[in-house]
Amino acid sequence: MKYENAKDILPAALLAEVQKYAEGKLIYIPKSEKPKGWGEASGYRSRLSKRNTLICSRYSAGKSIMEIAEEFYLSPETIKKLVYGKKVNLPMFSPSVQSAEAYSSAGMGEEWVRIFLSSQDEDMPDISDYFMSELVKIPLRFIEDGNEEETISEKNTFDVPLIVLYDNRTFSAPYQQDQLSYLKREKRNSNYAFIFAKNDEYNYFWNNYGKHFQR
Repeated sequence: MKYENAKDILPAALLAEVQKYAEGKLIYIPKSEKPKGWGEASGYRSRLSKRNTLICSRYSAGKSIMEIAEEFYLSPETIKKLVYGKKVNLPMFSPSVQSAEAYSSAGMGEEWVRIFLSSQDEDMPDISDYFMSELVKIPLRFIEDGNEEETISEKNTFDVPLIVLYDNRTFSAPYQQDQLSYLKREKRNSNYAFIFAKNDEYNYFWNNYGKHFQR
């Protein structure tokens, strides 16, 4: 690497200061931080990448091109280019803690919940009204009892996260009442869950219960 004499390029005062620390030494001065790429500074590139990942996830979960186009306000041709041409490393979906953890780690916990509820013919909560937690362990004593009349025999029920709503200072699992009853009858102390807390109750929710959750 070609080097230059510092006295030829540095102001005298700055040269004198550098000489205090590195007189007679060859030093390398690194370039300043590289300019950010397109869309990185504003975060738009990251948002666009997440949107494209969600589109591919919807398609892999069985949504049609037209349904996805209507949901994301894009043309069917744009959706086709994304789902047929983009190579996106999607977590593998299954109704299990392992799958939910993979989605949550990728910042797509909301998508796991959406796919799971869709497979149960349930609608996603209006997330604009809720704060959604990461995948956490919640003590089952916090949640209102499920439907005691239901009986579930499948042992793999233990491996499915709960979708828990916190509203009016009460925890409930409205989509999985039978599963909750089964877990409590089996004397399970806690279970993995995604928790949706009403935005206007978030502070109370976190201050009173946050320390009890485990990641």
